[in-house]
Amino acid sequence: MRTPALLSALLLLACAGSSPTYSEYLLGPASTGRTGRVDPPVRVALGRVSVAPYLDQAGIVVEVEAGQVRAARHHQWAEPLDAGVRAYLRAEISAAVGYEVSATPVDGIAWDYTVDVHVERLHGTMQGMAVLDASYLVSGPDTKATEYRFHGSLPLPREGYPGVVDAEAALARELAQSIASALRDIDGH
Repeated sequence: MRTPALLSALLLLACAGSSPTYSEYLLGPASTGRTGRVDPPVRVALGRVSVAPYLDQAGIVVEVEAGQVRAARHHQWAEPLDAGVRAYLRAEISAAVGYEVSATPVDGIAWDYTVDVHVERLHGTMQGMAVLDASYLVSGPDTKATEYRFHGSLPLPREGYPGVVDAEAALARELAQSIASALRDIDGH
């Protein structure tokens, strides 16, 4: 009779002594391959890409109650989120417009358009959703700067933090499509 109790106690001690699984995530697999366009019709660069202060941390954020968020300790971004968003958007916008968009505006190059992006919300929810709210500003030397808003939400395609990351990547892809559409509307290409 004491053996099952002893075995249970040993299993509890073994579990208590093991360290939790630690996972790091990238925003997602960005579009791969070259766009093929050597001489783009317009020169576009990503300017400032920023995230809200509550997102400026390693832990993946989940809204646990309305207005209350918590960052994960063992599920973290593999790189600063603003850098990950920049790289992901650059690849996805390039794929959408069919020519390379520069990751940063370089001095001395006459950019036709610069796109500044601010991510206001990017997190999962306890209801199995992911949300992304962002604003972006498209400006050029010969055009008035135009501000746009983006809001999206998607159900998680699978459970847990991997599902949150997958849904957030899909939302970031939708944001990139929105930016590409704005660029086409402004420039007519």
